[in-house]
Amino acid sequence: MGNSTSKKALIITGLNEKLNQHFPIITNKNGEDLIIIKTIGNIISQPYDSIMRSIIIAVYQEEVEEIFIIGDKESTECSINKDEFFSKIQKANISTKEMKAIEYIGVVGEDLMSWLVGRQDMKTIIKENISLIKQHPLIPKNVTVFGFIASAELSEFEEIS
Repeated sequence: MGNSTSKKALIITGLNEKLNQHFPIITNKNGEDLIIIKTIGNIISQPYDSIMRSIIIAVYQEEVEEIFIIGDKESTECSINKDEFFSKIQKANISTKEMKAIEYIGVVGEDLMSWLVGRQDMKTIIKENISLIKQHPLIPKNVTVFGFIASAELSEFEEIS
């Protein structure tokens, strides 16, 4: 867990507001020293997406030295059914041709639906995010990255390494 109370910490988390009450305990920081980025499913999808951009800016502009990726143990954000989601996109009159064009230009890899749905396992998501941040060429090596899965219902949290 974090031990410096003079610097700000950055938290990347999902949408469950109930987890917020645990952030000061997990980070050992006051609420005013926390910068929180919320993203559906806690996923940083690419090394140069807008979430990673926000992380990089926070590190330099806000002098963040600790980053906490805090996943929700009870989250349903990661349990998106690929077929049902595809059906919703089609009902919105997005053509298969448009989806194939997005895949063709390569901005989301080879499979648009896999990119949209994302990973399903919170531990895997947290581990991949930790690795992505630590290995990013624009993140200084002195920035520490922590991963946790927290339960708002049980008021428990577990460190993921």
